[in-house]
Amino acid sequence: MPILRPYQPGDRAACLRLFDANTPRFFLPEERRDFEGWLDGEEGPAEYLVIEEGGQVVACGGLWFSPDPARPAGFAWGMVHPDRQRQGLGRTLALARLDRLRALGVPHAALDTSQHTAPFYARLGFREVKRTPDGYGPGLHRVDMVADLN
Repeated sequence: MPILRPYQPGDRAACLRLFDANTPRFFLPEERRDFEGWLDGEEGPAEYLVIEEGGQVVACGGLWFSPDPARPAGFAWGMVHPDRQRQGLGRTLALARLDRLRALGVPHAALDTSQHTAPFYARLGFREVKRTPDGYGPGLHRVDMVADLN
């Protein structure tokens, strides 16, 4: 049975393995340093969650927070191990993050993702607001999305 819980420093290596397993389809290799910084708390106010099953971290994803009222919070670094995709773990992780933002009274959530996962987030209520071809790198388009939480 999957367990959703807060990230702990001891999860760092497992989360980096998830990142590596999702590279280069969902992430570019040069993004790894940014992800390491995120896990080490270098990005400012944030929360991070993991889904653990059988003692293994199989998914992870975070939230960032900003004082900017136009863009107060959003999703960051969500990923599921490729062998476990399309089994509901990503949905569980996304819904938990949306619930957390609603509980905090955040009016809308922002995220940027690739063309590969934008349809997934659209099914959860996010709408595309901008698309940048090759925005992350060759063949990996950046899709900016927003979900109203009221």
